[in-house]
Amino acid sequence: MTGGLGNQMFIYALYLQMKQYFPNVRIDLSDMMHYKVHYGYEMNKVFNLPHTEFCINQSLKKVLEFVFFKTILERKQNGSMLPYTRKYSWPFVYFKGFYQSEKYFENIKDEVRKLFTFDTSKASLRTVEMMRKIDSDPKAVSIHIRRGDYLLPKHWEAIGCICQLPYYRNALAEMEQQVESPHYYVFSEDLEWIKENLPLKNAVYIDWNKGEDSWQDMMLMSHCRHHIICNSTFSWWGAWLNPSSEKIVVLPEQWTSHSDSTNFLSDFGKWLRVKIE
Repeated sequence: MTGGLGNQMFIYALYLQMKQYFPNVRIDLSDMMHYKVHYGYEMNKVFNLPHTEFCINQSLKKVLEFVFFKTILERKQNGSMLPYTRKYSWPFVYFKGFYQSEKYFENIKDEVRKLFTFDTSKASLRTVEMMRKIDSDPKAVSIHIRRGDYLLPKHWEAIGCICQLPYYRNALAEMEQQVESPHYYVFSEDLEWIKENLPLKNAVYIDWNKGEDSWQDMMLMSHCRHHIICNSTFSWWGAWLNPSSEKIVVLPEQWTSHSDSTNFLSDFGKWLRVKIE
């Protein structure tokens, strides 16, 4: 397990799928003990999931992994699902990857949707009130604009350069062809930049879910009718968890500078890829 909430959800979804084949599978949280980029392991807190993970000393884990385990790296499988379904003669197998595609939990999508139910009792009163407002708004469209860490040099070339003003202008144009008079609910860590560069006629800016409360933005996104997402697993899950088969999801044609977004499409709802330039 590694990454922020969106990546954790993809890894956990694969874990749920793998339980169908290997009942004794567990999630290794050892690396999360040293992961300081986001807000730690959030799955139990956000979704009240059962504690089935394990964690041991990181150095000891690496020795055990190297000596006793057969390691399967997602990036070396070329998209094949065979390594995740076949039976292994050796009893200790270690799977590593981010698994950022619905195909990794294709057979249990209903179970994933059910288990990834937000614990609203942990949400702030302001968020709950906004959720009620969104639920009563038939034109509600979430738009997620991620800047923050995407602007850092270490992320910019690969992912930060993808969803800039040209993409959002194209996405808005597409959404407004699909939905008459959309009402935008804007989620970003840089709302002032949005107001200056992307003035929206009919918008509500969500600006209070900071730090460890950030998950509440994903919850609010999932209550919108339609979605404009960026190349972020956080907003992907916000759109995917919307239970409506009538939803429209606009996403960028590219996900990174080296890969397109086809792995992020879903057949539930209408998912539309638009140009980033």
